[in-house]
Amino acid sequence: MSERFLKWAVKRHYKALGHKVRIARIRLGNTEIDGEVVGEGWKIALEIKSPGDDLTRGLGQLAEALAFGYTQAAIVTTLRKAKQVDPTVFERLGLMLLGINSSGKVHVVLPREEAVDMPGPSPSAKEALKLMLEKLMPSLEC
Repeated sequence: MSERFLKWAVKRHYKALGHKVRIARIRLGNTEIDGEVVGEGWKIALEIKSPGDDLTRGLGQLAEALAFGYTQAAIVTTLRKAKQVDPTVFERLGLMLLGINSSGKVHVVLPREEAVDMPGPSPSAKEALKLMLEKLMPSLEC
């Protein structure tokens, strides 16, 4: 799968979600990234890596992008290669890993979905917390 195909697929994915996407070399200090996705109040740095590219170099590029103000950073590669990656560094640094299959569909490999889609407290738990806080408030006011 070529780098050109990966760029096309990730651009199509984020545009379909209604975000602005720029796939171009963006200079940041001592490095360059391959593109960015911009939303309201956030920016994701993109580093595209074909199967033959060095993912380790991409991690350094993304670390620099975070230092330059990007709120999130992602390596984009083939789904097959993404599934072979050890998640430790991505999880530790809070980086995203996107895998693209042969039909051009983008999969979020990391962070793992169970960590991303954690449900919030149930309405009854929220209500219980609210009542508990209301009981504590008079004792907090001196």
